[in-house]
Amino acid sequence: MLELEDSKYHITYDFDAATITCEGSLSLNGAVSYEPLLQLLKQAAEEQEPNALTINLYALKFMNSSGINMLTKFIMHVSDVKKLQLTLCFQAKKRIAWQEKLCINLQRLLPSLKIELLD
Repeated sequence: MLELEDSKYHITYDFDAATITCEGSLSLNGAVSYEPLLQLLKQAAEEQEPNALTINLYALKFMNSSGINMLTKFIMHVSDVKKLQLTLCFQAKKRIAWQEKLCINLQRLLPSLKIELLD
């Protein structure tokens, strides 16, 4: 299991469960600050190919625009740069409006993206 954590967030990558879980609040300053998380996402995607990878956002309360840009880069990496044969699933909560909106926007970039919305 790989982990990234700070006083405000906790990110875990469970290889066996093929799941990255994001908890807390991601409000880092700019793309450079998000680079370790982007590298973790890329590593997980490449390790899980050709199977599935789940990104669980259920416990993520906030993500700033730099974080959203980082996830966009990740989706583009999976679909355009590496052309990975990977089933990617984002799990989000409907009642956290930005999560649902983010997932829908990411699905525009990667139509095969599965979205699981929890009420």
